[in-house]
Amino acid sequence: MGVGRALVFALFAILPGVLLSLVGWVLSGSPKTWNNSLYLACYAPFFGCVAAGFYLGWRSDDEVGMEV
Repeated sequence: MGVGRALVFALFAILPGVLLSLVGWVLSGSPKTWNNSLYLACYAPFFGCVAAGFYLGWRSDDEVGMEV
């Protein structure tokens, strides 16, 4: 169940990743031509969200336990 859940979480994390990438692109000045500085503004938030979603889905139930 770990890999399947991790993939589902990663798929759900695509939406906030796209929105954060759009915000990064707008904050960088919305350039019409591509340059290397846009890797940080556009790709890092997207793949960061997907990786975070995968990590959160990969954790076992023992690691997520509620504190009393």
